[in-house]
Amino acid sequence: MFYVWVEGKGYFLALSLDTSAMPHPISKMLSDHGVDTEAFLYLFFRQFPCINKNGVVRDHRDHPAKNLAFMPDFHNDTQEPPIFGMSDEDLGNIPNFDFTSEAWEQNGKEKTGQGTDYEALRKAFRVSPDENLPPDQVCLSIQHNDQTSAFGTLGNFSAVIGKTKARKTFSISATVAAALCCGKVLRFVGSFPVEKRVVLHLDLEQSRYHVLRVVKRICRLAGQEMPENLHVFSLRSLNTEQRLALAKWLIYNTPNLGLVVIDGIRDLVVDINDNTESTARVDDLLRWTYDLNIHLMVIIHQNKGNDMIRGVLGTEIQNKSETVVSVSLDPKDKSISIVKPEYCRDRDFEEFAFRVNDYGLPELVEDWEPDQKGAGKKASGGNEEPKAPRSFGPSNLEQPIHQQIVRKAFQEVEPGKHAATKFRIKEAAAYYGYTFGDNKAIEFLTYYLDCGMIRKEGQIYHLNLPPQGDQVDPTPAESTLL
Repeated sequence: MFYVWVEGKGYFLALSLDTSAMPHPISKMLSDHGVDTEAFLYLFFRQFPCINKNGVVRDHRDHPAKNLAFMPDFHNDTQEPPIFGMSDEDLGNIPNFDFTSEAWEQNGKEKTGQGTDYEALRKAFRVSPDENLPPDQVCLSIQHNDQTSAFGTLGNFSAVIGKTKARKTFSISATVAAALCCGKVLRFVGSFPVEKRVVLHLDLEQSRYHVLRVVKRICRLAGQEMPENLHVFSLRSLNTEQRLALAKWLIYNTPNLGLVVIDGIRDLVVDINDNTESTARVDDLLRWTYDLNIHLMVIIHQNKGNDMIRGVLGTEIQNKSETVVSVSLDPKDKSISIVKPEYCRDRDFEEFAFRVNDYGLPELVEDWEPDQKGAGKKASGGNEEPKAPRSFGPSNLEQPIHQQIVRKAFQEVEPGKHAATKFRIKEAAAYYGYTFGDNKAIEFLTYYLDCGMIRKEGQIYHLNLPPQGDQVDPTPAESTLL
């Protein structure tokens, strides 16, 4: 229950956040008591963005009350407004907001009682050379023989990528089991502190039955029949907004949380190629891990036609992840899945392989060796310079070069159809020193559609990269095959 002073009438208006106790929506209650609804609700939702206009609490932990225009109920066992239990000094500290229409328009709808203290922010976020900070605590690692590589630390997030049916979920099951038992499963090792042993596993893709199979697999791998620290939820039946709201609530309201797994983060956005939405989701991951000092793992698919993570969301996740690990099928034996480091802040671990045994559990393939084809040196000679490949595809170029090519292709031209866009990509690539024919240009265009750099609306192709400041294009001489 919250109370707000109604200026000029001499009483407090009771606003309950419990919809069962609130006979009317907030907006109607305000208008019934002569309060400027537009002005009041603007301030209300600035300070309580977790509450909708019907008084439904979405996430009170994520957006705690700031007590600016509202006073918490100091008398939980009575229905009295808190005015009767407050001292004169307390009353003097209550901000005086003017909710009249005239005052609202005069202040440009920005009268919130206080401004942003940028000086305090400057002090809080500056990194000083004389600071003495401990390193991020490793909670997940990959261990083989005498080599241990950090997989995940508290306060960061990682990503597991792979194509459909590559057995990503089996790999995640082993990781979760290692976290639960704080031991070694496959080559994953869990080392969470005692106060952070709870694992929250959110599956956004599979049915409840298949999620249950995953739960039972994790329990068997961890050697725990009914692990108290394992909380698994199947959210596939919810829509995108509902999944996101419930996921946030669960993350902020699960005690002793140490690890969060989101299997199918693509289902927390409506459009995987929307820049704004993708950035917002990755900002969520960064904020959740920072606020709660947890590690978070996301699982996202790779494109069918190449090894890129799907969409703009995939690119943003790859850029901000502490570790990106791929799971793929062994081309020589489809019963074997390969776990390989793609991007690691710590040193890369040695890739390894597993298969699913007769009991439905992943197990190491002990005699498996990575394919060394093309990696060795010639037996004689030894001093030959490496040659650039005669042909290459999108996977041969780094993302910054791809972005430069796409921007060049759409520079100072109107969006066009397939033939025109293909030609512009070929010309832009040639500008940077990469010459290829029409078939290869189609491959590049398909790649740019898959990873979200270009979007197609009807028959027209549009640039789908965020705006950038004035930058000097690298000269063609600076572009090299990677």
